[in-house]
Amino acid sequence: MELMYRQLFAPVENNISISVPNEWKGMNIEVIAYPVNPQEVIGRKAPITEKRRKRNELLDKYLIDLSDFKFNRDEANDYE
Repeated sequence: MELMYRQLFAPVENNISISVPNEWKGMNIEVIAYPVNPQEVIGRKAPITEKRRKRNELLDKYLIDLSDFKFNRDEANDYE
């Protein structure tokens, strides 16, 4: 069972609704809302779920390091 659930919102209206994990149905929960500095949110990654971890494992073998790649426009436009 998850012990904490966090979700960041940028509401455009006064009302929002949230979904909680299925295991929490029927339980007493506490909801706290307070504004956060946008700088705290930038670069924050979503937690890695089991589904995401499995997907990453499957896709990792197809990743190619292109950090040293140099695009040559003349070579790309050489049709002969």
